[in-house]
Amino acid sequence: MAMPQVNSEKQHPFSVIRMVLKNTWKRLRRFYLLLILTALSLTLLELLPPMLLKRILDVHLKNGQMDQVWRAAFYYLAASIGSSLFTFAQTYLTTYIGQNILIDLRLLMAEHISKLPMNYYNKTPVGEIMSYMSSDVDSVNTLFSSGLIGGFSDLMKVFGIAAAMYLISPRLFFIALLAIPVIFIIANYFRKNILRAQMEIRKAVGKINAYLQELFNGIRVVKFYGKEGQYENKFQDPLREHLKSINYAAVFDAYFPCVTQIIRAITIAVIILLGAKTSSFDATVVTIGSLAAFADLVGRLLSPVEALSQEFQTIQQAMAGLKRITGFLGEEVEDKGELQYLDNRLSLEKNGAEIKIKDIRFGYAPDKEILKGVSLALGKGKKVAIIGRTGAGKTSLMNLIAGLYKPFAGEISISGMDPYRLRASDRRKLIGIVPQNAQIFEGTIKENITLRDEQIAQEEIEKAAKLVGLHEFIISLADGYDTPVGIQGIKLSFGQAQLIALARAVVSDPPVLLLDEPTSGMDALTERVIFNAFRAIGEKRTIVTISHRLSGIIDADEVYIMASGKIVQSGSPDKLAREKGWYSIFKELEDLGWRLDT
Repeated sequence: MAMPQVNSEKQHPFSVIRMVLKNTWKRLRRFYLLLILTALSLTLLELLPPMLLKRILDVHLKNGQMDQVWRAAFYYLAASIGSSLFTFAQTYLTTYIGQNILIDLRLLMAEHISKLPMNYYNKTPVGEIMSYMSSDVDSVNTLFSSGLIGGFSDLMKVFGIAAAMYLISPRLFFIALLAIPVIFIIANYFRKNILRAQMEIRKAVGKINAYLQELFNGIRVVKFYGKEGQYENKFQDPLREHLKSINYAAVFDAYFPCVTQIIRAITIAVIILLGAKTSSFDATVVTIGSLAAFADLVGRLLSPVEALSQEFQTIQQAMAGLKRITGFLGEEVEDKGELQYLDNRLSLEKNGAEIKIKDIRFGYAPDKEILKGVSLALGKGKKVAIIGRTGAGKTSLMNLIAGLYKPFAGEISISGMDPYRLRASDRRKLIGIVPQNAQIFEGTIKENITLRDEQIAQEEIEKAAKLVGLHEFIISLADGYDTPVGIQGIKLSFGQAQLIALARAVVSDPPVLLLDEPTSGMDALTERVIFNAFRAIGEKRTIVTISHRLSGIIDADEVYIMASGKIVQSGSPDKLAREKGWYSIFKELEDLGWRLDT
């Protein structure tokens, strides 16, 4: 399903509405046309009962035509049944169209979120993003499934009923019209207050989701330290904020129908009073049948007007969510320029790839530079280690090599290509990444290795698993590669999870591997298993390892020491060990039992 493009400029909420309506119109044109036809038919059927009532009273009963009364009563009943049937058809069509619009909206948001830069995820809580994709979209449901389309139908009824009223008595019609601006003025007052309340509700829901996401991500720590009570107490704050906003909105929701019912009753009473006067000089006097029909029409007129006002409230509630969605869709997407495509020869290279880094400057905020003129040149098949304390810029440098961020200045190339501008599917063939904390997704072992990429063959999966020494363990399981690993890989040990992450990195046979603290937190036995796996996969690949510890270096040809965003020392391990400098200081401190990650 092709989705319209979202431009990065801030949009008005109605531009999003137009976008999704235009997209669904292309696919559901006949359903829209049926809906319009249904709305027209429903409007005509709404007019038939009052006009039949007028004829019964003014003609048939006055002339004693009882057979005609029964016939008119049958038509009245048929019109009521037909109205119910067309109401059912309209409800079905609006629901069907509305749900298709929501699907398109979710796809539009999913497409947009895939184009957002990493900086967006750094500054936005996961719970807030979840709120955009779930509760905010759900709040828009009524806008498309009943609000907009129901409002269109009600508007047609208003014009049809108003025309019938004018034909019966123009003077009474203009008197009845006085009630409509009163209702809209009152509705506007309620609309503003309900919108304000709904915006607060949406914000509170976002805070609740963000809090819960943080809590459940760290639930093991919370349980271990017995802090459930403190977190429960802290949870009261967003809950109270949410409850306060809901109560504020509920007051206006409760008052509005009562006010509109009073206005309706007053209007009908005034119409009957004016239309039933006996003075032959009163221009508003009408026949008893016309008066009964007019009173019925007034009730029918104010019902869609009240419905329109209620739908304005529904639209306002949805607009609160739509405004947040519009703000989300207005977030600046990554502009990578013209994408680069991987030369097929590179994916077949067996001796690694050349990495060149020249005068790189970078930070996660424009006013805070982390990397300050870093330059490196890594030959094909070289094993390089980058060492430094926390905050030195090691991970930032690796993120740039991986193509996750664009540097402020300078150049990075892997075999002559910019990893940031490389197409994502090609980047995986060029670069494999093993993060410090292996991310295991709910699913099977196979799905975790391939990341659900169906183009990766079973033979390639098994080859990667054998390479890291995990194949024997996998085939010993009852379902082999189709074994579920549980939520966050709960059924795997720490070492097994790390090996799956390693198999994931090499399954596409990339010539470059990036290892971020690959043995952090491991015991000696697990560390030895992981080291052996790294050595097995590292042959004829360019490997960049970052570590806090010198002991984390895996057969490095060269070591680069980073401090304060700069390379302060470099060379082979043997050469650096003989020199006075950062390397020798780090080694001495480690030998004394000091930790460099503090």
